[in-house]
Amino acid sequence: MGMPVTVHVIDDQADRKALDAVFDDFTLLDRTFSPYLAGSAVSRINRAELQPEDAGQLVDQAVNLCRLYEHATNGYFSAWIDGRFDPSGLVKGWAIDRACSILDGYGYRDYFVDAGGDVQTRGLSAERSPWRVGIRHPVERGKVARVIQASGLAVATSGTYEKGEHILDPHTGKPVDDWLSFTVIGPDILQADVYATACFAMGAAGLDFISRVSGYEAYAIDRRLRATFTEGIEALCEPASK
Repeated sequence: MGMPVTVHVIDDQADRKALDAVFDDFTLLDRTFSPYLAGSAVSRINRAELQPEDAGQLVDQAVNLCRLYEHATNGYFSAWIDGRFDPSGLVKGWAIDRACSILDGYGYRDYFVDAGGDVQTRGLSAERSPWRVGIRHPVERGKVARVIQASGLAVATSGTYEKGEHILDPHTGKPVDDWLSFTVIGPDILQADVYATACFAMGAAGLDFISRVSGYEAYAIDRRLRATFTEGIEALCEPASK
């Protein structure tokens, strides 16, 4: 997927088959949905060589999820821009969620899955404390803005870290520049990832949107490096450094 993927399971008897199954599934999703692979279903759909309804169950599921979240976000999350189908904003979170389902099926209760900085946690770390998940600083590499104490929580961030102003407002087709990063924290990585993208595209209205979603919080950093966040965020964070 062009990003680091880390799976950390707290179990002395962890079954290698479980990890192999997780990474096999990441590979399957990449081969199906990558817009950078000429033979992927997404690339073939966009070259009009393949109709979405003929692309198989995985693509059908992705299309349905994209339509669901497009409706839920008032169109600020969309996999269809300029006539092209690109579900990249959904697939990473979905891949993490599927990985967690595999690990759950093997009976693991304490682990995290991290794909490109988006994380789903379960249970506790080896120290029997919540997992520590950093919100990356949008400008200073190697520095975090805040640290989330996460047990059973997902943390997903959309921002300009790697690709610059690449997130578009689907209503205008133009890049959005209100935020440098927008992080969403909540129980489900798929929703957190989609909401992070959609709320970044909403601009200032993104925080109001998350404040109305039960169980989810947000932490956003603007172009002046000022942080704005929802009411419940401090309860999830380690104390900010002075």
